[in-house]
Amino acid sequence: MTMGDGDAGGRLFPEDLDGVDPVAAVRLADACRALSAYPELVAVGTLFTAAEHVPGGWQVVCPCDPLPQGVRELLAGRLEDLAALAGGAREDELLAAARAVQGEAADEVAAAGRRFRIVRIEQLVRTGPDGPEPPRPTDPDPRPAAGRAASVRPYELLPEDDPVSEPAAELLCRLLDAAAAAGHEPSGAFLTPVALAPAFTVAERSERRWRPVGRLHGAPQQARDALITYFRHVVPAVESPADADVTRFAEAAELLEAESRRNGIAVAGRRFRIVRIERITLMGPDGPEPPRPTDFDAR
Repeated sequence: MTMGDGDAGGRLFPEDLDGVDPVAAVRLADACRALSAYPELVAVGTLFTAAEHVPGGWQVVCPCDPLPQGVRELLAGRLEDLAALAGGAREDELLAAARAVQGEAADEVAAAGRRFRIVRIEQLVRTGPDGPEPPRPTDPDPRPAAGRAASVRPYELLPEDDPVSEPAAELLCRLLDAAAAAGHEPSGAFLTPVALAPAFTVAERSERRWRPVGRLHGAPQQARDALITYFRHVVPAVESPADADVTRFAEAAELLEAESRRNGIAVAGRRFRIVRIERITLMGPDGPEPPRPTDFDAR
C-alpha cells in the first residue's frame, strides 16, 4: 500500500462502491496518513484486563491495570458479585473461582458454565519528526454537555474470527520486531492481532523526549479536561510558580477550554500534547494471550 495521501485515497475508494463501508474507509485513510506522518512505533508498556468467553469472542469485563495481580483483584470482585446473584451450587463455584484468581494467581478460571481469563494488552505510540501522534480526526471525541460528566466507554468485545485489519497487521509486525530485540517474543500460539480502541494521555516535552504525565483516558477530550484541571488547580497549589506563570497557566486552561479539539499547547516555557496510544492484544486458537512469565507482577 502506498502511504501518500492522494494515492492512498485512490486505493481505498474503488470504482465500485457497492458494499463499501464509508466510515471504515475514512478511518482506514486516516490510518494511512498516520503511517506516513508518524512512521515509528514505540512500545510503551503493557496493560492487563479480564475477559469472559462469550459467543463470538471474549468480552472485556473490567478496567485495565498495569499489573496482572491488579486485574486478578478486579476479576475476583466481579466473580464475588456474580456469586451473590447466583445462589446455590453456582454461588459456591463462583466464590471458589474468585479465591483461585485472588489467592492462587490463576490467569484463567471456569465456574458456573462461564470462563474467564486475564488478558495481556500491548501499548504503542506512533512518533514522527514532530513527536508523538496526537488524536486523529476520526477518533471519537465527544464534548460532554455543560454540567454533565463525560460518558464512560463500554467494554470491548475481542472477536475470535474477524479478518485482521491492515493497521493491526502493521502493529503486529512492529511489535514482534521490538519483542525480538528485547528477547521477550510472544508464544507462537498467539499471533493473531486484535486492535482495541485507542487510549489517550497527556505528555510533556522534556529536554530530550516526550514523557507521559497523566493517566489513560478513553477519549481525547477527557485528557484535555485533565490538563485543564492540572493548569488551574495543581500548578498553583503544588508547584508554586511565580504569579506571572500562574496567570499564564490560567490563560492556557481558558484556551484549551475554548478551542475544540486543540491537542497541543505551550505555556511558561513548557510544551504539552494530547497523545494517542494504540493498543493491541494477541489471539490464538484458544483465545487471547494471558500474562507472560517475563511480565512484572506483584503477588
